[in-house]
Parts: sequence; structure tokens; C-alpha cells
Amino acid sequence: MKITKDFYNQDYFEGKNKVAYDSYAKAGGLLITFANWTNELFKPESVLDVGCAYGFVVKRFQELGVPATGIEYSPYAVSRAVTQEIIEGDVRDLSRFKKNTFDLVIGTELLEHIPEKDLTKAVKEVHRVSKRFVFLLICTAGSDHIESRDGKGDPSHITLKTRDWWETFFQKLKIKRDLEKENFANNHQQSKSMKWAGRFFVLSK
Repeated sequence: MKITKDFYNQDYFEGKNKVAYDSYAKAGGLLITFANWTNELFKPESVLDVGCAYGFVVKRFQELGVPATGIEYSPYAVSRAVTQEIIEGDVRDLSRFKKNTFDLVIGTELLEHIPEKDLTKAVKEVHRVSKRFVFLLICTAGSDHIESRDGKGDPSHITLKTRDWWETFFQKLKIKRDLEKENFANNHQQSKSMKWAGRFFVLSK
């Protein structure tokens, strides 16, 4: 299944689970909580959120005094942005940013949307523009959005792999991971309540 930008439209974000989300606009609260503890964990001086949707995480970092920018693939989501620092773009091409531009690069439930053949390019790009850390939340095999489409999951999750697969993938790319920060994220109270536990990865320089 080939997924284009047009797929991520109003029905995707606000479609009452017919395609994916019930209403992404209602996710602001939990994403603010996520941004708060992510800020405490990494203490970044600058942030790039790739696949930021409406930009709730970007806005929260800005409120915390951290310069933050968002990249979003969906024109519809960009049109709903809650802050001006949201740019339409693609994780596979972050060439507008120089190497080591951002202290922290975030990608929450991003890589499962990328075709497997493009994963190396995508991961190398987020790692390239990061100065210190890349914080990834990946929808792994068996953890799909079962509330979507009467239990069938999000159809744009085209690359669903196990955690072991991802660990091997990062190893093959010779990218280091910060296991202490990973452990903290995977055992955070919000991770357990949101069923995110075991799905966080922290790539480092």
C-alpha cells in the first residue's frame, strides 16, 4: 500500500477511529505530559520534532523556554498547527538542516509509517541533524492502534517490526544507544498507562 500526503487528511486525524485517530485535537494533554518528562530526561537546548502532527510537543517545549521546531508530512496537520514553528517536510530529507543542528530530535510513532526500503535514509537523517540524542517511540509488531478501524489498526503503519528487529537494525547502522535513558522512558508511569513501554529507543552520538 502506497501512502501519500493526501492520506493524512481530516478523516485520518479527526475521523472517530474510522481510519486512525478518534480526534488528534484531544491528544494535547497527554502530549504535554510527554513533553514535560522528556524535557526533564534530556534537558535539551534545542528540539526538532519530526512527524509532529499539530505540534503540541513543539509548543510545550517552547513554553518551557526551549527553542523547538516541528516537521510534518501532512499538509492537513500543518494547517491545524498550534504554533507557527511547524514546517511541511519529510523525515527522509532533512537537508534544510545542517549536521548537529538540534540537541534533541524526537520522532513519536513515526518510523512505522516509512517503507522498509527507506528506513536507513530516514534514521540516518534524524541522527545527522541531532547533536546529542534521537528519541524514538516506535509502534512495534503487536502494538498497533487496535482501536482504529474496528480493531484492524492504522493502515499507514506499513513497517511493523519487533523490538529485537529494531535493535538489530540500529546496530547494523552502527548507531549508539543510551540504554539508561531508554530504560527510564520505557518504565515511566505514562509509558505504562499508554502502553508505550518497550517501544522507546534513544539513539546517541
